Amino acid sequence: MENLPRLRPAIKVRQVTTHTHEQAPLPGYRQFDRIGHWDCKAIRPGGSWEFPALQGPGMITAIWMTFAGRIIEMLFRRRVPGHKFLWIAIYYDGATSPAVEAPVGDFFGNGTRRYVHFDSRFLGMTSGGYYCLFPMPFRRSCRIVMHNRHPKQAIPLFFGAITWNQLPKLQEDMGYFHAHYAKSVFRNSAEVSGSRISNDPHVLLQETGRGHYVGTGLTIRPTGIGSRFQPPYFLFPYLEGNLKVYVDGERPLSAEKMIEKPVGAPRGGQSIEYTGVEDYFNSGWYYAKGAFSAAMHGCPVRSLWSGDVAQYRFHDADAFTWEKEIQVTLTHGEFDQVDCVMESVAYYYKGPQV
Repeated sequence: MENLPRLRPAIKVRQVTTHTHEQAPLPGYRQFDRIGHWDCKAIRPGGSWEFPALQGPGMITAIWMTFAGRIIEMLFRRRVPGHKFLWIAIYYDGATSPAVEAPVGDFFGNGTRRYVHFDSRFLGMTSGGYYCLFPMPFRRSCRIVMHNRHPKQAIPLFFGAITWNQLPKLQEDMGYFHAHYAKSVFRNSAEVSGSRISNDPHVLLQETGRGHYVGTGLTIRPTGIGSRFQPPYFLFPYLEGNLKVYVDGERPLSAEKMIEKPVGAPRGGQSIEYTGVEDYFNSGWYYAKGAFSAAMHGCPVRSLWSGDVAQYRFHDADAFTWEKEIQVTLTHGEFDQVDCVMESVAYYYKGPQV
């Protein structure tokens, strides 16, 4: 708070939004013609909409949006199918491949189709809106594109605003913000047989170059009743998974799908291994007190009925740094033996390609 009274250098704050004074009403919404402007855009099935390009050097400081595919989503804001088929993609400096690419629900910290109110230091869903406060520097230009990947369902009402600082120059050691989405569907997972166990983890991130890993969003759902009951575990056996981090030459002991893992075997080559899913997210006992949100970690969704669990965690002083390469994996169950669906977003900063 002591920095608030200090006068800042003349950095120009800019914004691009969906707002326009051009009359472009949607079919069936002509009653809004008299307003004289249009605040939202329509994204048709299989189509996309792009924000006006940002010219650098600069840094995105805030992303806000909200959207609705049906009127009921505006009124009740409970189930929002667009969480899964509306995607965000961000491109820096003329790149043809996006540094950020994910379904909006997963990107904003809740990969279920349920809208739940939660807030954190860097992202959240608050009373109908979605926000992201990760700083996103760029040197020459930046493009933000929204894709509707549903073949039939339109997003008739998409509202958004990108706020950014136009800078005189960007420091050379600034990394580019990335968000990598990954999905694994585990079915017919191998059971533990004596000392033989499955070796088929979910890979959150496998990246090269120099960078640091600053956060994880993870949503898990069961594939059936067998996902909920794996004696001696029940209700959420997939939360027995261990998150492992390998950096700069560290390697898993084996790439084989089935490996020997007798009781008392030594740990692998990873730098970091957490004792369970909810333990990595700074909680315990399968989120014993239910859903919550905090500044740097939280569990927006934890349903005893459906088995869905959505959680997030950010790293500041404890960011995972690497010079050449990093791999982050998560087992589904203690020994990759529990069927489930895992969807993750790895948030990290990476140096420019040389």
